[in-house]
Amino acid sequence: MTRKLVPFLLFLFALPALASVDYVMSVNSNAFVSPLDPGAHTFLLAAVGQVCCQANDPTEATVTITLPPGSTNISAPGQFGGWACSVDGTTVTCTTFLAANPPYPGIVVDFNVSSSPDGLGFRGSATLTTKVTDDHPNNNVASFFVSVYRILQVTTADDFGAGSLRDTLDRANAQCDTIACKMTFAGPMTIEPKSPLPAITTGLLIDGGVARDASLDIARPVEISGARAGFANGLEIRSYRGVTLRGLTINGFGANGVVLAEPKSPPSSGQGQITIDGCFIGTNTTATETRPNGMRGIAVETPFTNAAVLNSTVSGNRYSGIAVWAAQSARISGRIGVGRDNRPLGNGASGVFIDGGDALISGSIAYNHDFGVAVGPHAGHVDADGGSVFANGVLDYDWGLDGPTRTDPSGRMPPAPVLTDATYDPARDVTVVHGVLPAEGKKALGLYAVRIFEQQRTAAVTGLTPTTFLSNASVDLPFTANVSGDLRGRTVAGQSLYYQFADGFPLDSSELGSGVVVH
Repeated sequence: MTRKLVPFLLFLFALPALASVDYVMSVNSNAFVSPLDPGAHTFLLAAVGQVCCQANDPTEATVTITLPPGSTNISAPGQFGGWACSVDGTTVTCTTFLAANPPYPGIVVDFNVSSSPDGLGFRGSATLTTKVTDDHPNNNVASFFVSVYRILQVTTADDFGAGSLRDTLDRANAQCDTIACKMTFAGPMTIEPKSPLPAITTGLLIDGGVARDASLDIARPVEISGARAGFANGLEIRSYRGVTLRGLTINGFGANGVVLAEPKSPPSSGQGQITIDGCFIGTNTTATETRPNGMRGIAVETPFTNAAVLNSTVSGNRYSGIAVWAAQSARISGRIGVGRDNRPLGNGASGVFIDGGDALISGSIAYNHDFGVAVGPHAGHVDADGGSVFANGVLDYDWGLDGPTRTDPSGRMPPAPVLTDATYDPARDVTVVHGVLPAEGKKALGLYAVRIFEQQRTAAVTGLTPTTFLSNASVDLPFTANVSGDLRGRTVAGQSLYYQFADGFPLDSSELGSGVVVH
């Protein structure tokens, strides 16, 4: 049985040089694939281009491409009929005549690889030769990498023995340093370790069988429960390579549900991204009831980490849902303190606590005991979408763990806007909001904007279009925001945004200022 690979592209470029001909070849490859994925395929697209102004000498050209051993169903028709290609085993050879000026035809190659669960890591090459002399032949060879996941399957809910989660984690740590690995499960199961599980020390995708971007109202039927594990973390990640947890339920552990900890051998070039995607942390498999982890749902504890918690439910945990003590960066989205159908489940402290690295936060963050989003003194830049936070116990969004802050003299938090009035204009069907951006706490460089939200709500809302950029002048700046529709009787609030560049993303956002009722 065979499966095709995902696309990767091969490009050839002509660079200007003193020589008559100087072609350079490069490959853009995206070829991570599971042998269980049906219909995945790859194609090579080779093209010759001219960077600047001088024509190259016309020449006959040959491109030779080596494919992985065992490749089948190889087809190489060439693109636009410009190349004549032949296949010998797993080698594709294509020839054409290149005129003095582009455009030149490209090459397309399709192929399948073996669906062996042992996986594949193959570095191939594409080599260009020309009949005329190329004065820089060292740039005529390009490499590409084809990576097919090695499949490691958990076949039993037992805690020990072949096919158990414990055994499969040990196998992954032993086998996956040089090849990409995916851990799958034989079906829905509840796994109850009786002691701490092995830490993940290699690159790994653990796939609970739920599609990426699946609704958070769909069950995550692979459950890892710490009810019998004692004081232990659920899954502990100590890998300098990329790790992804997808579609799992993790609950009931005495310590943290998931820990992103420092690798045992800190990497010299940084740590790969750690992604928690579509998981339920601290709830049952349907996110309708709490199954608390005894400390935090997710704890990030290493300054090397770029962490992404995406489309996940992190609710019901004893302390904070997500606590970032140290990180390079953290991207967080999903439901924090919120369960299925937006029901209140909460977390026992804050929804999200950031005390290290930069953070970008959105989703639905509500019903948490303390703060929705809390920013500690060691955090870097933090942008928490004001429309994401509501109905939290102390404050929805707090810089400094000190209650409402209008302005921050240090400039870490942008000054919170002060709304002065909001009226409905029936002639234009627009609600007009007036306010002032305080001078105190503005940085000398950069730009500011204000976005408006409806306050006193029971669900997350999309932020209304921010105002045009306001200057960083050290004076109080009045502003006007026009909001479509009739908001009479509703309370609106504002949040300021700090940008370093006009064409960039906001780096920091303020706490929400006091609201005003639209009349």
